[in-house]
Amino acid sequence: TAKTGGADILTQTTVEGKGFREIDWKRNVVFLVFGAAYLGGFQYWIQVNMFRKWFPGMDRFANSTMAQKLKDGPGMLSAAKQVCFDVFVHLPFMYFPVFYSVKESVQGSSWNPVDWVKDGCTKYYNNFAKDFQVMFTLWAPADVVLFSLPMWLRMPGRHMVSFGWTAYLSFLRGGAQVEAPKKD
Repeated sequence: TAKTGGADILTQTTVEGKGFREIDWKRNVVFLVFGAAYLGGFQYWIQVNMFRKWFPGMDRFANSTMAQKLKDGPGMLSAAKQVCFDVFVHLPFMYFPVFYSVKESVQGSSWNPVDWVKDGCTKYYNNFAKDFQVMFTLWAPADVVLFSLPMWLRMPGRHMVSFGWTAYLSFLRGGAQVEAPKKD
């Protein structure tokens, strides 16, 4: 939560040059809520608890020495599957739809959760190509490293990469999208 909120504030003040009084706090709430609910809860559950079920031997491989890892064909295959699941399933089809729905819940005009999901998924669909491209460019190589780290270092490493990613996502998609006026 502090990480995602901090990344947004850093982006707004450093990249966008806003003063403290100009910070879009509603935008910051998007990142705080998303960070607490999704990143702090669901993502941990999926990448630690569920990955252990789906990718047996994950802990053994992660906690092996680099020399042992390089000789462990099944372990490397399991790590590759984790990378593929993260960049081809988790991030594009879970992370982004939830991000846009949370964003709509805070920045949207409706109080109806159905509208949050509908409007969020519309924005997700419209931004999918660009979002997938930038996500894949960062997370595919990062995941190769992260899913090879010892288990005790995996989540702290992910949080470091995620801070930079969240700052970029804040810059790219954080502000409220203003609808273009319709031409008569």
